[in-house]
Amino acid sequence: MASTLDQLVARTAERISMASGTGVQVYAEDRIAEMIQHKFDVLFDTRFWPDHTAWGEFTLDGTLGVVTTDLTSLVKRFEDIGVIYPDKSDVPIGRVTAFSMNPDNIGGTSPRHYESYMATDTSKVFRIWPRASTGNLHVFYRTKPDPFIGSDTIRFDDQALVLGAAWDYLEDDGTNPNASIKMERMYEDRVHQISLNLDDDVIMLDHRAGRPASFEFTALS
Repeated sequence: MASTLDQLVARTAERISMASGTGVQVYAEDRIAEMIQHKFDVLFDTRFWPDHTAWGEFTLDGTLGVVTTDLTSLVKRFEDIGVIYPDKSDVPIGRVTAFSMNPDNIGGTSPRHYESYMATDTSKVFRIWPRASTGNLHVFYRTKPDPFIGSDTIRFDDQALVLGAAWDYLEDDGTNPNASIKMERMYEDRVHQISLNLDDDVIMLDHRAGRPASFEFTALS
């Protein structure tokens, strides 16, 4: 279930108020909002969460090794690239190993490696080697939302964000260590649970190894 930042702040304040020995005041709302943002940022980077991932097909320019599409609003950071496949291939392109190879020595027009291009052009994010590569790429990526404001809906597990922010607040407050420890355990249990739920999805490691729908026998002569 997704809630707005304002709703999560209210729920977190209510959760904190259940812990004796703490004083929740109106001016704490900004602090709670920042703690929710922090928990989202940290959790976002741990996985490629389905609510924030997508596939994109992009065309190479054939000269600089970059795609012709402006990726600014799609892939905001190099680390948000999950995997890149050349067109009509199931073999992913590997990252450039900068300390063991000179990418300028890679010839041809077929994509073989990629690296960050953020220092040169943040709208392109990555560069392909050899730079003369042509064709299309299929990129699996995640898109990180901009920092949230009160009315923004946060597409992430409510409980993880509320429990994480409440734990953070109680740690800073310091008046009820037992409540802080309890909230930490509840937060970690929830994060573990949603991670397990994601890992429990059926994933075919190799589509070519799927169970055949029928069998055909050929008599030996």
